[in-house]
Amino acid sequence: MQQLDEAALKQWIEDSIATSANILAAGYQGQILHYEDADNNFLIKVPHGQGLARKFHLKMLRHEYEVYKKLGDFDGAPTCHGLVDDQYLVLEYVSGRTIRKKRPLDEDEFHAGLFDSIRAMHAKGVAHMDLKRKDNLLVKADETPCILDFGAAVIKKQGFHPLNQYHYRLAKQFDYNAWIKHKYHDRSPDEISMADRKYYKVTWIEALASMTKGAYTKITGKSRLE
Repeated sequence: MQQLDEAALKQWIEDSIATSANILAAGYQGQILHYEDADNNFLIKVPHGQGLARKFHLKMLRHEYEVYKKLGDFDGAPTCHGLVDDQYLVLEYVSGRTIRKKRPLDEDEFHAGLFDSIRAMHAKGVAHMDLKRKDNLLVKADETPCILDFGAAVIKKQGFHPLNQYHYRLAKQFDYNAWIKHKYHDRSPDEISMADRKYYKVTWIEALASMTKGAYTKITGKSRLE
């Protein structure tokens, strides 16, 4: 962080929480604050809730920090500036709009860049696992992709950890399936190119979720939101 000490930032965060100021977004896990001065432009993720709920959200936030440390020098995501007071995650503010709100001007170039980012992320031993969610993919001002929200990401452990490594392989497949989903806009698998088809494989979890969604739609006549 440039020209900003941790104690001052902690005080600013706590003042913002107390006054409900500087809140950019809020979700079930916590709030996102926006801090900007002449030298810095940050997003700060703050866990909320009380008791066990807060402990759970804080654990997820600390896990996300470990993911960013594992990613290290990775161009496909915001830069992480640390964990203030072991509870507030400070990230680079990246200008852009999610693909839920804006499609990239050059779809082929965007998805080629996203594929490269996914491969680079996996090479570092991290699988995102939640890339199907459109809010987790940003179209930056220069039209390149940026991956957001690593709270559910899986870090591959070294050595003999069969359960973790199975989970990691599953998460990697989720990432590739998400890439196919966004690139082909949910079109039929028959329309996937031969070059891309090798990366697409429906996991048992996704198959089960699809069956559940179909049953829900049939019973209620409504579709679940993404």
